[in-house]
Amino acid sequence: MVEESRMKKINLFLIMLMLCKLTFSELILNSSNLSPSKYEVFNLEVSFVNEDKERYKIDGLENFDVLSKGSSNSYNVINGKTTSVKSDVYRLKPKKDGEFTLKVITEKGNEKALQIDVRENKQLDKVMEDRFALQVDIPKKSYYFGEKIPFQENFISTVNISSFSQVKAPNFQDFSVKDITKYNNNSYIQNQIDYKGKQAIELNIFKGILQANSSGEKNIVTSEVKVGEPTRDFFYENTTLVGGDNLKIDIKPLPVDTPKNFKDIVGTLTYKENWKNKEVNVGQAITLNLTLSGSGNLALLENLPIENQNNFNIFQSVKNYSEEIKGENYYNEKTFEVAFIPKNGGIEKTPEIVIPYFNTKTEKYENLIIPSQEIKVTGEKLQIDNSSNNRPIQKNMENNNSVNKSETTSSGNLTNNLQEINIKLLETEKTSAKNIYKLAFGIVSLLCLIELITIIYLVLDRKKYKNVKKR
Repeated sequence: MVEESRMKKINLFLIMLMLCKLTFSELILNSSNLSPSKYEVFNLEVSFVNEDKERYKIDGLENFDVLSKGSSNSYNVINGKTTSVKSDVYRLKPKKDGEFTLKVITEKGNEKALQIDVRENKQLDKVMEDRFALQVDIPKKSYYFGEKIPFQENFISTVNISSFSQVKAPNFQDFSVKDITKYNNNSYIQNQIDYKGKQAIELNIFKGILQANSSGEKNIVTSEVKVGEPTRDFFYENTTLVGGDNLKIDIKPLPVDTPKNFKDIVGTLTYKENWKNKEVNVGQAITLNLTLSGSGNLALLENLPIENQNNFNIFQSVKNYSEEIKGENYYNEKTFEVAFIPKNGGIEKTPEIVIPYFNTKTEKYENLIIPSQEIKVTGEKLQIDNSSNNRPIQKNMENNNSVNKSETTSSGNLTNNLQEINIKLLETEKTSAKNIYKLAFGIVSLLCLIELITIIYLVLDRKKYKNVKKR
């Protein structure tokens, strides 16, 4: 009976402790400004009173930029009663105008919420736009899949600034990106420009070439930069965040009727041709330098689509390739060198070169045609004497000497009869792999033998030393 009474007292004491904790512990959510403009920075404080700080999340925080986060602990004793407060302090800046709810939810399910009304201030918007701007240069809002997209960001300021930093780089969620931003001694390149009738400084903070990974509507989040303006207080400056806007770009799919030999070149395409010679001998090369240029993605064109013909041996290579942004537009250039070696004499025509591509201006598949070139070939049909392929070099030299002797008349002059000289293919002697293995084995064996002799010498020398010491 006594034991049962004792247990009741303990349970009652524990219940009282829990009630006290619930009574005196509290979750508090405060804001230094409930109606800021989107240019104003304010503090949000999450406090746990008389309890340990729990893990929590803040719904609605995605509508604000978190500039910093700090923590603090404080203890107060009033009339013998101790109060502890553990807090997290966030410095926030609104991303846009409107009403937003910030709700703190702890692991135990406790909740606190605040309504933040971000005021629209058109007058301040106009003032800020005249002072700072993040200008995004993208020529169009709609592109075809496979088309290269030029993208540039420039920060413009009409006032003196004390500090500048890029808080967030642009976010290209579903694009392949080639960054071609240029710097001057690790600093942004600056230019003096006229902006809305005022002298301004322009910083090129990003320049890149984009290509969508799939079709459909895409989203790009621009850079976000932090700008500091000097004040009368040497140790303090006014800071402003600029940028972080969303851009929508529509990527259209290509038509399904893809032509033969299409290499995914999408854009515009032109060419320049240069033939080095138009009269050659049989077996002598006539060279074409072909430069393709435009907004089509020429990096995908590894070889020119030239049909093989019996009248020519054809060899080609890429001499150079470059891409850049000219003004606001994408531009690339690729030069091929093509050698046509005629097999027959007479008047011959080089094969026509046809390059299919999708023209983004006409929105149709088209062919870029490089017309054939008429050339004059001197000499008879090129022949290869396969029977002489395996003849030794010395014997070929003797045969050539005999030809020279038969061409010489008694007076020492050459006859007018032209002799046909067969092309002789010489084989180079190949080093057998077995000989290499034998050589390697011999070297290793020699090293092992030297090491064995050294060990025997050291052992004998040591024994000799011990015998001398005993004497």
